[in-house]
Amino acid sequence: MGFDPQAIFASLAEKERIKGHHSAEGRTIRILTRALQGLSSANLSRRDVVVLCHQAMEDWLKAKCKVSPWSVRALPALLLKAVEQQWITRHDAVRLQKIHHLRVSLDSGADVQAQQVESMLEFCLELLEKRW
Repeated sequence: MGFDPQAIFASLAEKERIKGHHSAEGRTIRILTRALQGLSSANLSRRDVVVLCHQAMEDWLKAKCKVSPWSVRALPALLLKAVEQQWITRHDAVRLQKIHHLRVSLDSGADVQAQQVESMLEFCLELLEKRW
């Protein structure tokens, strides 16, 4: 089964309609949905989508771990706290850490492949769906 942005978007829109958009997950889903739309319509680059996913997941973990949204605490520190509080598994933390490394590598001019971005988006959406 391939990456089907339209099917993913339809599923997300329905979930958001049923479950609401005021929760931390709902806000994050909304950002990831916009990233998905931007990627599929070529309005956002793959690099932009990596940055959006990274920021969305960091903001979600801050909300779940009750850390101030203005905290400078970076994703790696949030991952430790989230695993400790059982918001995510160690496996989820490893996957999110890879997203963090990908985001950091963009600052040095690294390129990102379409498959990496699609896999990252799917993982983030699945993780949120598990926790919603």
